[in-house]
Amino acid sequence: MNGHPTRQEEFDLYALGAFEGEEKQAIETHVAGCPECARALAEARGRMALLALAAPEHSPPPRVKERLLEQIREEGRLKTASKPTPKPSLLAQWWGAAWAPAAAVLAIATIYLWVSNNRLNRELEDLRIATEQQRVQQEKSKALFALVTAGDTVAVTLNPTPDMPGAQGRVLYNERLGTVLYSGTLPAPPAEKTYQLWLVPVSGNPISAGIFAPEASGESSMILTPLPPGIAAKAFAVTVEPAGGKPQPTGPKVLIGATS
Repeated sequence: MNGHPTRQEEFDLYALGAFEGEEKQAIETHVAGCPECARALAEARGRMALLALAAPEHSPPPRVKERLLEQIREEGRLKTASKPTPKPSLLAQWWGAAWAPAAAVLAIATIYLWVSNNRLNRELEDLRIATEQQRVQQEKSKALFALVTAGDTVAVTLNPTPDMPGAQGRVLYNERLGTVLYSGTLPAPPAEKTYQLWLVPVSGNPISAGIFAPEASGESSMILTPLPPGIAAKAFAVTVEPAGGKPQPTGPKVLIGATS
């Protein structure tokens, strides 16, 4: 282990006594000067103590106990009659001491399995997130391919308005698929602002087709947005809106283009 511990299981394993030599010394040296890690180690020791107390008690098999008692009785018969017999309390102490190591091993095994299960759960969650991200990307790739290759996809050039000279943009739209693809270049929006793409239908209010905010002036932007199929578009426009977008346009238009 090097430097600042970052994972909970490192503290848990230290509390279990799993680290030795330089690894153990490294943690002790770091914890001595790091209040945050000192608290984390104290919490780990508390967890290990609770798990040890929670370990189930196991009684030895009756046959083993009977053999042990028989051996004790045999030893007593071989001794002289003047020698006192062992007291029951001493026998109970012996019996408890014989099984204490087994209980300790069981407690450590329980704690180790808990730590391993905790790590496995985190790894499974990371895998689930990565799988979901891959699925979303595959769906986007399929939608983009279908849009670009469809014979009924229309291309709309977006022209700059006086509020944004030099800007440019283009839209691909398929009414049947309900898919919009915007690509273009715009300067970075003002602070607390974003760009919002709108589909202007033949009838009714504009429909939001996504928001985007290039970080640098002239940076290329692209958004692929699913919409309800069957909406006939009259035009597309890009406006400047508050961060997060709006249900309806409120800001100035910077790009606009008609479908025909």
